[in-house]
Amino acid sequence: MGELGRNIVRIFLLLVITILIGTVAYRVVEGRDWFDCLYMTVITVTTTGYGEIWNLSFYGRLISMFLMFFGVGIFFYSISLITPMLFEMKLRRWEKMLEGMSDHCIICGYGLMGREIAKHIPKEEVVIVDIDINKVELAREDGYVSIHGDATDESTLDKAKVRDARSIVCCMTDSSNAFAVITAKALNPNVKTFVVLRNPDAERKMKRIGVDFLLSPYKDTAMKVYALMRSRASVEFVETVMGKIVLEKVTVDERFAGKTLRELDLRRRTGCTVIAIVRDSEIIVPSAETRLEMGDVMFVMGKDLEDLLRL
Repeated sequence: MGELGRNIVRIFLLLVITILIGTVAYRVVEGRDWFDCLYMTVITVTTTGYGEIWNLSFYGRLISMFLMFFGVGIFFYSISLITPMLFEMKLRRWEKMLEGMSDHCIICGYGLMGREIAKHIPKEEVVIVDIDINKVELAREDGYVSIHGDATDESTLDKAKVRDARSIVCCMTDSSNAFAVITAKALNPNVKTFVVLRNPDAERKMKRIGVDFLLSPYKDTAMKVYALMRSRASVEFVETVMGKIVLEKVTVDERFAGKTLRELDLRRRTGCTVIAIVRDSEIIVPSAETRLEMGDVMFVMGKDLEDLLRL
């Protein structure tokens, strides 16, 4: 018999002993027949709330009080014993599922991006790793085998069976992604590594450590915006969808050349945001430290571009 079975037997025996003691106590104190005493004990211990089936004496009511306390105590004691056991059984079920997995995909980080990626992969082929226990619980609720731990740690990736994995997708901070890739490659040189970049400037570093596929949501968005901007019909569509927000191309001249976007502070001064820069046919996803050069083409988004044009 397992631990859960022993706990259930323990609770059952405790309940039976309490009912026997209560029945005998009512019989001795109240002098009623055995069935009435048993019935009174059961409805009192279970706190059913039917009330007294006969007018109890002072001592009879004392017995009822003790039985109610015992009944509530047994209830909470049962919860304290069974709940951890059920949780343990659930964990063992996840571990058993993990044991049978191979050629699977490990997703490190169950944030918005991690959840979206997981949706497109069969659940039986996915293992989620996250350092946040709340996200791990969320992943389990969504039906994924999940591991609570640091994805940069070798033991955590071992639990996720990275040695048998087909691929690993890192959706954490850039530094954590880099360490996770290095660790995964050390354990399984053949695993395919995918990294979702937070900062486009980290692209070169990721390539140096051998990342197989780099995904930059910001760069991809900038390219789509650029494609939209090339067609006036597309711009009109965006204006219609986004209301009064306008996308416009602005060529960098002597007013802006040589300055960083931080120095220009266009968002505060004009309410406009530079979402992409084209320089010699190369699309740049700008940061605050991006320095503009003469002839650059800025793609600017805002509700009113007149303030920008007046600078």
